[in-house]
Amino acid sequence: MSAAATPSSAPPAGLRFTNLMETLTVDVQRAESRPLNVPLIAPFTIATSRLDRVENVAVRVELRNGCVGWGEAPVLPFVTAEDQHTAMAKAKEACEVLTRRPAVALGVVLGEIAAVLPGHEFASVRAGVEMALIDAVANGIGVPLWRLFGGASNSITTDITVKFLTRHPIFEKMLILRDSE
Repeated sequence: MSAAATPSSAPPAGLRFTNLMETLTVDVQRAESRPLNVPLIAPFTIATSRLDRVENVAVRVELRNGCVGWGEAPVLPFVTAEDQHTAMAKAKEACEVLTRRPAVALGVVLGEIAAVLPGHEFASVRAGVEMALIDAVANGIGVPLWRLFGGASNSITTDITVKFLTRHPIFEKMLILRDSE
């Protein structure tokens, strides 16, 4: 890749994620999950729930070539189907599958993860395990994730839940950032 490439440039056709699903062989040496408990700077309150800390699951995947990737399974029991205990157990199960298998195409490995963590019930854990694996692969081929998934943009579409009729300091910062563009 050229040093003159701009942040918005897409990867060469052969390095697009969809192509790597079939052409890239993945050999996982180690995979593990651990609790990721982090206090929030400000409580998050919606409806009848108040959250003072997140209790997520971090996933680390190391390929046989030494490249490491990280993923995170967001756990919010009143939104996601998993609680942290269940997410830890299912992430451990998926990590065991990753380390027991021989080297195969990335798409095959992602299919096996989907089989272990099917449907909506384990979607958050599946996302965390997949992201750790894909991050390790991206590190292994020397392509940043943003480029692997098609490049960069000057704007994003997101969803944020803000308490009704409040002017939270975080909301004020978002307005300042928006108005500065």
